[in-house]
Amino acid sequence: MGVMVRMVIVLAFLVVPMTAFAQGKIGIINLDDALSNSSAGKTALSGLKTKFESREKALAAQGEDLKKMQDELQKKSVALSQDAMKSKAADFEGKARKYIEDRNKLQQEEQQAQQSVLQPLLSRLQKIVTEYASKNGYTVILEARSVPYYDPSMDVTAAVQAQFDKSK
Repeated sequence: MGVMVRMVIVLAFLVVPMTAFAQGKIGIINLDDALSNSSAGKTALSGLKTKFESREKALAAQGEDLKKMQDELQKKSVALSQDAMKSKAADFEGKARKYIEDRNKLQQEEQQAQQSVLQPLLSRLQKIVTEYASKNGYTVILEARSVPYYDPSMDVTAAVQAQFDKSK
């Protein structure tokens, strides 16, 4: 999940006044688990993986070719003339730059696609968390990552995920 999305969710849960801690029932949720283990989350993540899988494989092959090229340059550096070495080094640098650009572009596209696919699910999940908290008398439900320790009995992830799976 995107870092920005996570931060927004964590901040949304941390905005609760501190007096709420002393007055009521507290729950803990792992939003990543609730989303990625839900049927809608699994479908969305699987679709994203499939969408980018071929490009990731091509990029990995490009990276392997660069590594082989670099190894060859190092081995043959003594035997090649200065002009030939400069030419091969320039070729390698150009291909390395293209690889980095392609990798960065793919990562950016994956993040944007992930955000556009997961954001509606996260909004729906947040509504489910609110409904769950209201129905079950929770004053506050915190994201598990923001809590250094909690009693496992406070974890509502499975219950919220079940509600999420039932909702459409």
